[in-house]
Amino acid sequence: MKNRRRDDGVVGAGEATVSDRSGGSEPVKADARVFDSRLEAAHEAASYVRAFCDGLGLGEVELSQVELCVYEAFVNAVEHAYHKQPGHEVRVVTEADAGSLRVRVCQRGVLPDAALVASTPAGFDDLPSGLDALDFELRGRGIRIIKSIMSDCEVESDGDTACLLMTKSLAAQRS
Repeated sequence: MKNRRRDDGVVGAGEATVSDRSGGSEPVKADARVFDSRLEAAHEAASYVRAFCDGLGLGEVELSQVELCVYEAFVNAVEHAYHKQPGHEVRVVTEADAGSLRVRVCQRGVLPDAALVASTPAGFDDLPSGLDALDFELRGRGIRIIKSIMSDCEVESDGDTACLLMTKSLAAQRS
C-alpha cells in the first residue's frame, strides 16, 4: 500500500490535463462534488459517480459494483471520520482516462488508518462460516468489498485531509 499525496490539481468538472508523475500528461475526464456528512448522502454520492461513469465502457454489473464501492467508502467516512455527525464535508473526486477510473472519497476529522486499509484482505474466504460466524465482528466489510471489486485501494493523505483512493482498470472493459 502506498500512502500518497495528491498533486494533480483536479477540482472541477470537464476535461483537464493531469500529470502522470513521469513528466507526461494525458487528457482526463474529471469532476469533484462536495456532500454533507449524512449517511443518507451516500446514495447521492454513489449515484453521482455512476452517472460520471456513463460512457466509460463499463457494463451494468461493473457500474453497480463501482456504485457500491463509493457507497461503502462514503459510509466509512461519515461513520469513522465524523461519528455520524452532519455538517462536515465529504468530497468525492472522480477522474477517468484511457486506462483507469479513479474515485477519491475525501474527509477530515478522524483520518483512516492507512496501514489497516493496506492490511485488510480482499474477499471473504478467510472469514468464519456457519455457527462460528455468529461470534465474528460484523464491522470492517466495506474495505473488503472495495478491494474485491476495484483494482486498487489505498489511502492518500496531506495531513489534514485523507482520501480513500479507489482505482479500477478500464483497459479490459474497452477491448
